[in-house]
Amino acid sequence: MSSSKTIQQPPLVRFYDPSIAEADVRGRTLDSILAWSDEKLEAIHNYIQTLFPLPEKSEYASAPIIDKATFEAFRSRPELQARLRNAFVRVLRFYGFVLTDKHGQLDVVPGRNPSPAYKNWVRNFNHNHLRITRIIRSLRILGLEEEAKAFFAALTDVYEQQYPGRIGPRSMMYWKRAAERPLSLAPAHDKDNGQGADFLYEFEKGQEESDGTGDGYESDEDTSGNKD
Repeated sequence: MSSSKTIQQPPLVRFYDPSIAEADVRGRTLDSILAWSDEKLEAIHNYIQTLFPLPEKSEYASAPIIDKATFEAFRSRPELQARLRNAFVRVLRFYGFVLTDKHGQLDVVPGRNPSPAYKNWVRNFNHNHLRITRIIRSLRILGLEEEAKAFFAALTDVYEQQYPGRIGPRSMMYWKRAAERPLSLAPAHDKDNGQGADFLYEFEKGQEESDGTGDGYESDEDTSGNKD
């Protein structure tokens, strides 16, 4: 790929493109981050915004956001989604899960010994709950809807069956919002007042026109913003 075409691509595409593998603003490539230990993934807080970007701004000013060009690139280029899936598989391991694919049926299930990893997030609340909300929403926006659904199903099982009462209901509310709301409506917004990204409204309008359905969304209670 020519240098001029490389420069024209959005930063997130250059970061995820296997033929470019550009470093983030702190000099870290995707592969280098995915090679970190679990301890390092837990301790450092400024990488998750690049691995799982959102169209909304983060409290970290240098965090890249999903724009229309990034959205369209991920939706049309399997190699970008494959690298995103690699990132997802790595963070799943951090949280005590594995991704399985049986005849095209994706599932997220507990790993062989998930208890140590569960200590990172199976509690009333911590920063990993914000990360999980981000991961679900990012996967859906960038085209990995089935992976996001499987992750939410696994989280629901932990919340309802494996450790009932251990995770705060507010966190589950955000995870559910991230998993089920229209893409244009962020979990941190109580109502859709047109504050979503234009390209997501356009995408969803096209989806509705193609299948003849509306969103049928009803808003729920108050929210908080994104940091992790």
